[in-house]
Amino acid sequence: MKRPQSISVIFALVALVFVLTAFKTEDILSQREYLKEMQITDDQKDHGGLVGTWIKQDDPETILVFSLDFTLTEKSKEKTTQNTWSVNSKDREVCIGTSDCIYYDVTELALFLYIDDKIVAYNRDRK
Repeated sequence: MKRPQSISVIFALVALVFVLTAFKTEDILSQREYLKEMQITDDQKDHGGLVGTWIKQDDPETILVFSLDFTLTEKSKEKTTQNTWSVNSKDREVCIGTSDCIYYDVTELALFLYIDDKIVAYNRDRK
């Protein structure tokens, strides 16, 4: 009677070994990339979610680049301009250069600037 029990125990141990070794462990580099991505997400919270590259929906030649050092680069077919920017996350306003502040809405993939009575839409660059 002891023989079938020992076979069951051995079979259970072998199955347990297969299950435990089936889990893939991540290497250190991918863990660092994940932590770096988390840090960027925290920076996004501090910067109103604006940091990154935004492409204008109706004009893909126009690109806004909000940098962590509060530099805004606006690239278009004709010219490239650089300004500073600041954000008031509480009121959802972004101030570009010395101009008036602009109300904005931002999601993970889209940015909407409310300029006068128009809504200017941008999509986040996925590169």
